[in-house]
Amino acid sequence: MQKTKAWYQKWWAWVLILLGIFFVISLVNSPQDGKNSQAATTKKTSASKSTAKETPANTIYKVGQTATIDHVQVTVNNVKTATTLNDVQPKTGNQYYTVTVTLKNSGRDKVSYNPFDFKIKAAGNQTSLDEINIDENNQLDSGDLTAGGSVSGTMTGQAKADGSVELIYNPSYFSDRHLTFKLQ
Repeated sequence: MQKTKAWYQKWWAWVLILLGIFFVISLVNSPQDGKNSQAATTKKTSASKSTAKETPANTIYKVGQTATIDHVQVTVNNVKTATTLNDVQPKTGNQYYTVTVTLKNSGRDKVSYNPFDFKIKAAGNQTSLDEINIDENNQLDSGDLTAGGSVSGTMTGQAKADGSVELIYNPSYFSDRHLTFKLQ
């Protein structure tokens, strides 16, 4: 005698259940009528306009200038270059860049910060500022800034010694919005 499997033990039952779940989710997330769709579009447009006031697109800031994005004021205070770091040579054609930055929360909500929000860009390549510099005792750590709070710290990374070198600050991993500071 052959035993039949219960309905929940059959593979096709689970495929149908998953398809049904995806269908329901797509119905819930789709706009119901033109009014909701238009309101969402208007909201996105006004949000992008207010953001544009904070940081003009494609603006490259200089060392010493302050730029604002997502209620965070970012200032690159100082840039030092070196051909050795802790008696270690950089990759061929590279040099070390030690960057001192200040972050200030100009909003009302708590803002998180992290040294991995920063990248150094040279010759079309973006790399992290993840070198350990034992000569600097004020490394930028990660943390949270309350309203009006500020923090300063240094980060060190390596990039090409010649050509244009920029510091990129991207406060959100899920967004392409960023600030650019020219280091060299």
